[in-house]
Amino acid sequence: MGMMHFRDKLPLTWCLVMQLSCILHQTSSVDWPEEQSRKESLSPVDPDSKMIPEEQLRKEIPHTSDGGLASLDTNKCKPNTPFIWCLPQDYNQEKHPFTYFHLVNKSLPWDYAFRFVIEEISNINDKSQTMSISMYFAVSWLEPRLKINESATEWSEARTGPANEVNESPEILKYIWYPELEIYGLDTFGRQRVLKEMSGVRIIKNKTITYELGVRITISCRMNFDDYPLDAHTCQFQVGSYYDTHETVTCSSFFIYDLDRQRSLQHFIQIESLPSEFKVMELPSGIYAACGFQVRLQRKQMQFLVQVYLPSFMFVIVSWVSFLIKPEVVPGRMALLVTLFLVLINIFNSVRENAPISSRLNAIDLYLVVCIFLVFGALMEYAVILLLLKKRRKPMRTIDQGLRHLFAASNGAAAVPLRDTNTREENSAGEEKQVEVVNSVPSNGVGKKTVIRLNLRSLT
Repeated sequence: MGMMHFRDKLPLTWCLVMQLSCILHQTSSVDWPEEQSRKESLSPVDPDSKMIPEEQLRKEIPHTSDGGLASLDTNKCKPNTPFIWCLPQDYNQEKHPFTYFHLVNKSLPWDYAFRFVIEEISNINDKSQTMSISMYFAVSWLEPRLKINESATEWSEARTGPANEVNESPEILKYIWYPELEIYGLDTFGRQRVLKEMSGVRIIKNKTITYELGVRITISCRMNFDDYPLDAHTCQFQVGSYYDTHETVTCSSFFIYDLDRQRSLQHFIQIESLPSEFKVMELPSGIYAACGFQVRLQRKQMQFLVQVYLPSFMFVIVSWVSFLIKPEVVPGRMALLVTLFLVLINIFNSVRENAPISSRLNAIDLYLVVCIFLVFGALMEYAVILLLLKKRRKPMRTIDQGLRHLFAASNGAAAVPLRDTNTREENSAGEEKQVEVVNSVPSNGVGKKTVIRLNLRSLT
């Protein structure tokens, strides 16, 4: 009976043990919140997980200048919350700051301040008439709607920027009004990047916002190449407001340029302040204020003197030396002049290929054309000499006419008919022919013999 009672109790006891073990397992698998957060912080992020890691989430949330987390509503002012600066709750990004000029006791026109830290003039393209500039471009404007906490210690801490300034991320411009600008004659505008865009925003204690970024700007420049390569040009870099005329917005600017950092180009470069006549832009839509600087370009001429002017001058002088060569030396003199003529033609074609487009024949083209004409004149002069020599070789009289003329001259008066004259030709060395004329003239019954020897070459 006892054994049977124990067997009846065994299934019930086994069930209780199994339930108790399940309860203990569930309890051990449940972590307290502190333990759970510790495990999550130590465990690596699953690369296949779609959840955003906490570190990445913290980076995407805007931060204040002291490293704390800012609210996602773009630095709007909040009650009982410490701040360095903030935006009012009714801040409208689309409204221009000058509509609130009464907040700072300022009247129109509003002012934009530009600063240009010019690294170098990186390229000057004569073909496209453009100039590329690498610089740091900064613009400042007054935002009277900013709320400034003047007692914040960040205004005096060096880690947040210069005195009375704090540095902010350029992402803050997504929520703050910034000016619409236009660069006149702009060809390309490139922002410089390393790991991120080279830009930044500074909030100044007097409610001024400064936006600065590294850029590479290419602008068009009207150039006149009629005096090439003795040409000089002036190019203006002008920037101003895109919408607001000079009655609403004016501007001021200054530039910094270190000539020692300038790379060697084909021009001498001088940067100066923008002349007053270029500080106003008259367009069909109105009159706009402009600021910037002016670049003077003077082409370096030494390489043209050595490569073009001096060789061409020497070739012309050598062509004049050919006048000292005997005209009878036809191959040598002709080869010299023709070679010089073709060399000058080749130099002209090479210079013309590399020269920029001009409205007329430029200076170096005109010089080479004159050089070519001088050599061509020497060639034509030699051609005239050869023509004259050919005419001199043609006999002026026949042999009979020449003998008759000489015979008459030797006897003083009347010429004796040629038929009464006995001639004898002698060939001397196979080259010259001599003619002996014997004439018998009666004089008192006594015969007189006259002998005349002629060199026939002298008759030609």
